[in-house]
Amino acid sequence: MTTSNDRLDRIEALVEKNAQAIDQLTDGLGQFNQRLDNYEQGMRWVVQLAFALLISATVALVINATAFLVKLWLSA
Repeated sequence: MTTSNDRLDRIEALVEKNAQAIDQLTDGLGQFNQRLDNYEQGMRWVVQLAFALLISATVALVINATAFLVKLWLSA
């Protein structure tokens, strides 16, 4: 009976140890997911900024070209 109790105690200790390891992994996974969400949001902002800069540069070039052509046309 003592041997069975010892084995049972060891099994319970092992289960408890594994449960603690699973809890730590779960916490680590939650932190990783939060970091990944932050990274994805930051990348979205960077991409939006890049497109906004490209669009504003394109608009500026079109306006300058149009102004140049209008001046050229009016002086002729």
